[in-house]
Amino acid sequence: MGSTPAGSRPATAVPGVVAELADCLGGTVHLAYAQASGLEAVVAGFSRYEAQTRARALARATALDPLHRLPYDSPARPDAPRGRELRLADFVPDPPEAVGLLVPGTGLVSGNRYRLPAEVVWLGERETQVEPVMTGVVDLGVAEAIAEIIAHDVVSRWWASPRRQPLLRVSAQLDRLLPAGVMAAASGLGLRVSAFALTGPDVRIAMVMVGGEGDTLGVAAGRTVRSAVGEAFLRAMAAKAQPWTALALTDALRRFAVWHREGDYAAHLERLGVDAEPSLIGEPGDPRPSSWPEIAARRFGHEPVAVESGGTGVIVKVVCPGAACYRAVPARLPCPIP
Repeated sequence: MGSTPAGSRPATAVPGVVAELADCLGGTVHLAYAQASGLEAVVAGFSRYEAQTRARALARATALDPLHRLPYDSPARPDAPRGRELRLADFVPDPPEAVGLLVPGTGLVSGNRYRLPAEVVWLGERETQVEPVMTGVVDLGVAEAIAEIIAHDVVSRWWASPRRQPLLRVSAQLDRLLPAGVMAAASGLGLRVSAFALTGPDVRIAMVMVGGEGDTLGVAAGRTVRSAVGEAFLRAMAAKAQPWTALALTDALRRFAVWHREGDYAAHLERLGVDAEPSLIGEPGDPRPSSWPEIAARRFGHEPVAVESGGTGVIVKVVCPGAACYRAVPARLPCPIP
């Protein structure tokens, strides 16, 4: 991947310390670098304060360690915490044979206790047909993790069957959807930005591609098209500066697919997109919105379940039974997200 207008991260960094990377896009976007437990993360914001605040809030680095260390070689213990047992069939259709390990979890709507198949919780390269996904790992917060799962569920289902739901093209309205000056600065640097939206009850999903020396794609959920597009754009910009060595193998392969076949992905989305109605661009947010756990429960027919790190009470991952992010679906053009 070539150099980007984001600049370069510092050559050295102290664990737990946030270092400003650069003001990019003429100072309309800012990137911050965070490091903890030897893991690296890049976040973007429309202001220095937002970027630095997001970087300081990052919990993903500390969440990854316990998720990688989940027990793998021993069966579920009889003295494990009680709770309703969820099976692989609750997460994926036609599930493979389970390995028999269970992980405790807590429902985020009811507070009920569950026991989850470890395959949908752990991370890393495992000998299993269930994909150990990063989706749902708690980063900025639990609500944000649930929103990420919903966004990835909507996009992956659409990608597998794009005729089931119209893809709304909102690229022409980016001047209204992003803060003032962002699009002018991007154009001045030769970056191509295209944006698309998928709509559903209570939620809007945005896909934003930022091209120029290799495309990156950001996906996000929001209560309005404006909020979803803004977050997806920031994720795409952060991805352009994210070191590939910090990515899980499956995420790196998807990132490479978008970067290597940028023309195919852009043409695919443009071909299927239809122009959005102007009223969608300026829609007001719900003054009394449902919580993200409630939205997920309605969408998937089951409440999201939180997984804690040991007995610390710190939530490190959220899983949603019924979400389409626990097994890859074959497609002519690989889906760019898990």
